[in-house]
Amino acid sequence: MKFACPHCGEKTFSPIQKAFCGGMSNVGKPCMKCGVRCVNGIPSLVFRSICMCIAAVMIFYTYFTHETLSEVFWFGVVPLAAAYVLGLLFDMFIGKLVPAIKRQ
Repeated sequence: MKFACPHCGEKTFSPIQKAFCGGMSNVGKPCMKCGVRCVNGIPSLVFRSICMCIAAVMIFYTYFTHETLSEVFWFGVVPLAAAYVLGLLFDMFIGKLVPAIKRQ
């Protein structure tokens, strides 16, 4: 399964490469055919921001309400890791690639 470059249209990005292209403020990964750098677009930025905000709320809630180490792990660390993984999965399969704006 390959994804198309937004510049040349060739399917050159694997899901892992697409997930690690970076966001709009990143320089991105170059296409193997045309060399134009690509990043994940605005929907990726919005989705990651929402997930991280939810994780931050869970961490603050856990800090003030839970006392044992296992509760802190399950309600603080796990939501943060889940938000990161959900962001990567969104970038892998749902988000679109766009040409990078930032130059090296």
